[in-house]
Amino acid sequence: MRLVAFALAAAIILSGCASAAPQGGTPAPQLAGTQWRFVALHGEKIPEDIQATLRFDDKGRASGNGGCNHYGGTYLAGNDDALHFGEMISTRMACLQPAGAMETERGVLDALSHTAHARLQDGGMTLLDVAGTELATLQAQP
Repeated sequence: MRLVAFALAAAIILSGCASAAPQGGTPAPQLAGTQWRFVALHGEKIPEDIQATLRFDDKGRASGNGGCNHYGGTYLAGNDDALHFGEMISTRMACLQPAGAMETERGVLDALSHTAHARLQDGGMTLLDVAGTELATLQAQP
């Protein structure tokens, strides 16, 4: 009975999300198979020696390195530049070097958890929250 109630609630929520989505427009950028490097968080440049990354696979999973630890979770991209990440799981090492690695990692995970939209332009991607505030800037990687 709980499974039926859960399935019904999920169907209602998903149908509500689908009906609220804007119609028309250009298709969402194809993220599957792409790889990115974080270059700024909340407008602050990330030090060059910190490698914070984000990869999208073709099965709806996102993963990368937050600057110290590896993380992974799910993502959902919509036709209206919508981009949402599920809860990310992460390894739990402490990194004293390079300086700022742990702060960068907290910023990366925070940006992913608040992302509502992505804007792709000139080989870069900007993650935005629901209000359109820039959370992170990333550069495409080969």
